[in-house]
Amino acid sequence: MFGSFVTLTTLSMLLAKSVSAMPFAELTATLPRDITHIALDERTNEYIAFKRDGSLYGRYLADMEGYNTQRRDTSSTCGNLTVTEAESLPGWDTITNYADSNWGTGSRSIATNPSDYSGSPAEVCITSSTVEVSFSGDPTCQTNNVTTGGELVGTNGSVAIAVAQGFTSTSTFTVSTAASIGVSDTLEVKIGFPDVADVSESVTVSTDVTNTQTSSFETSYNDVDTITVTMTAPEGKTCNAISSVTSCTLQATGQIQYLASGWIWFNYDSKTQGHYKWSVNIETVITDEADRSSYSQIKGSVATNTHASYQGTCS
Repeated sequence: MFGSFVTLTTLSMLLAKSVSAMPFAELTATLPRDITHIALDERTNEYIAFKRDGSLYGRYLADMEGYNTQRRDTSSTCGNLTVTEAESLPGWDTITNYADSNWGTGSRSIATNPSDYSGSPAEVCITSSTVEVSFSGDPTCQTNNVTTGGELVGTNGSVAIAVAQGFTSTSTFTVSTAASIGVSDTLEVKIGFPDVADVSESVTVSTDVTNTQTSSFETSYNDVDTITVTMTAPEGKTCNAISSVTSCTLQATGQIQYLASGWIWFNYDSKTQGHYKWSVNIETVITDEADRSSYSQIKGSVATNTHASYQGTCS
């Protein structure tokens, strides 16, 4: 029986070594969602993955060189999550309680995005959903008539007049309250503006927002086309197109959600459950998205121009 145990153990080690070593980020991308924590066995150069109930899921050869060479390809919608920021999350106690109950409260340090294993990021991201702003109060509007002259076309007295039609908007916002995570990060945000009859169209634009109180950002949208109106000018007459342009200003507010995900590392001074280093997956342990989120508040003004009806006249 003892000989069988040795044979099976040796076989499992040979099988493990036959598998290509994996960087942490590549490994976690293939693991199921119920994997809550991973240990790093520095003696055997292995990652050891566990389920929520503490049962062993699997052992994987670690790409130790990848610790120092791999850099995550992060999009402009995500930034690094610091330990201080993680500690500000509503669900932070859930993370520490999880570590305490599984590996004890012994002397330890807590880290995110450690430089010696850069492939295990803790991130703060702008959620993929659009930030829908809302307008408050009544818009301030003014309508003006714009006269556009024409040019003769050929020799038959026809006049071509270029007329602008469509909608433009520009906005300026200020971060009135910054989120507690992603502090000072500049990330890409989708801003959605609602439709207001005769004032504003429903549009979505992308812009960069810096998560710092009093920082400002702008957006712009242009959906104006130029159409050509051809008129027959009576002899001795001059033809023009008179178009209506309505300019409005609206006050707007919105809320940007910053969401934490990734891995928190607990590095113990003494071995606990056989290892020094344990990582906890944020989104698996904190199951309520609200408990790993923070929000910034934005407010500002939106200026719109609507190029509407036109009429050609000759005089």
